[in-house]
Amino acid sequence: MLAAALILCSPVYSASKKKKSKQSAKASQETVAPAIEQESVSTENAESIKLPSVKNQRTYFYKMDPVIMAAVENGSPDSLRSAMSSLRQTHGSELDETGKVLAFVSAEIMKLVWPSEKITWDIPSATEETPYTGALNSVRQGVFDSSTGNVDFLTTLLPALVILNNTADISVYENCENAVKAALELKSDSVLANYIMACVYEKKRNFDSAEKYLETAYNASKETDEIGLAYSRVLRNNGKLELASSILGGISGGSNDIAVLKQNAFIAFDSKDYDAAELYVARVLQQTPNDLEFLLFRAKILIEKNDYIHAVSLLDVYARQDNTSIDYLVLRARVQLDWSKNTTAATETVEKALQLYPDNTDALMFAARISSETDSPVAGKYADELAERVLEKNPGNTEAMTYALDGLIQRENWQEAYSASKNLISLGDVTPAVVEKYVNICLKLGKNNEAYEYAKAKFDANPSDEILLQSYILAYSKVGNRDAVLKYIDSLMGSASAKVKSNLYYRRSYLQLTEEKALADLRSSLISNPRNSDALFRLYELYYAKQDYRKAQYYLRQVVAINPNDTSFKKLNEALTKLMQ
Repeated sequence: MLAAALILCSPVYSASKKKKSKQSAKASQETVAPAIEQESVSTENAESIKLPSVKNQRTYFYKMDPVIMAAVENGSPDSLRSAMSSLRQTHGSELDETGKVLAFVSAEIMKLVWPSEKITWDIPSATEETPYTGALNSVRQGVFDSSTGNVDFLTTLLPALVILNNTADISVYENCENAVKAALELKSDSVLANYIMACVYEKKRNFDSAEKYLETAYNASKETDEIGLAYSRVLRNNGKLELASSILGGISGGSNDIAVLKQNAFIAFDSKDYDAAELYVARVLQQTPNDLEFLLFRAKILIEKNDYIHAVSLLDVYARQDNTSIDYLVLRARVQLDWSKNTTAATETVEKALQLYPDNTDALMFAARISSETDSPVAGKYADELAERVLEKNPGNTEAMTYALDGLIQRENWQEAYSASKNLISLGDVTPAVVEKYVNICLKLGKNNEAYEYAKAKFDANPSDEILLQSYILAYSKVGNRDAVLKYIDSLMGSASAKVKSNLYYRRSYLQLTEEKALADLRSSLISNPRNSDALFRLYELYYAKQDYRKAQYYLRQVVAINPNDTSFKKLNEALTKLMQ
């Protein structure tokens, strides 16, 4: 069964051995290949990595059987075991120092990279200090060893194994990437090198590149659990959920393995199968009840299922251990906004999240959502400004583009809103809400014919959608003959639902020539749907224009009650209250 630590690309490490001094490693290196000519690798961004010339090459393992060395350099568990079996058959039970070093290095690769695999050979003590043992000692201490000389495949690649050490910081990423690129120049089909390169790119959140290298490693070593888990994980991040699940099904640890259960939970959640995700999470917590990550994940699932009561209980339990986690803060803000309807508390929570994690995408997106819904800044920024920071990192994020559009509309920046809406529409799969916004923006800019043509095309394609009907009638009323538009609206009244009929009366009120008829239509609109916020606000505007402030406030207060998060309505009500005093 796999260890739980395999959920991450970095395996759990055993106790570090005593680190060899850099001076000893360098001194040993000088004895390894004194006659080697060096040349720069042609790979881009790998200037610091040197590869040996093919001329006069004599490295530490130059006497070793090339077949054995090729198997070690391949680095898969089966290849390592095969190499060590051949080494024993060739050299007998008593290995010379070179053989001991190779057996030791192979065992360390197995422990560090493939911890779920069994080591089937005796691990000798390698007393001689070499660049290989020095690099592995540095890896265990979270250090990238740049003193190996890079004279062959192993001295080039081994320092990059530090990417698997959780204590290594982000500063090693570039060195690791360059080292693996150089190693792949020497042996492009190495399972070990392809897997390590994938781990580098996964750490850098470049999942597309990680998938490419993992596909190579997986096809060459499908039975290796670490590769299968990593491949499934990266596929999930790339949205390939069905393939990710299929790969996960081949893991030898089985359905009860903690790492497999966790990945299944994530895949089920991303597939919006929240019941299945909750079952997987429950099985994880049965085995590891103190797993705070999955305690919080269960709360997230419950929120998606609208089970806020149980979700809040889990959030409270989690907060006793950690109340500053970004995931916790975003989930707490969601509960405050969606369940408690406490916009002020949700805003304060997400502002705390942005203070602690200013570049976190989830926090920025939730802040943009609050700003979009309230027409107010969050952390000093409006929805379009917050969403723009997300779009800088992910230009194709349609949710962020929608929030950005909302912010531009709220601030009446119509020209930029027009460009933003065109960009959003160009991505395809346009929602009725986006159609409505685009039509309104076009009308604000005087692009009446464009608004009408687009609204008509969308409505003709889906005539049963109420939002598209409203957008079409609005655009039609701007370009069509008044009598023709009134006739069309009247033709819809008989078969319309109460909600649609309310909207039809509201739209018809704008076409009436007298205030009396307009007011009659608005009252009819409210009879059909007393919560029609547009009709209520229109009545407020009419009575405000007549300076009948009491009636105006009567309708405006209802608008505020229906839209409690929209601060623009609250500001109007506050101003009207002061005017009446």
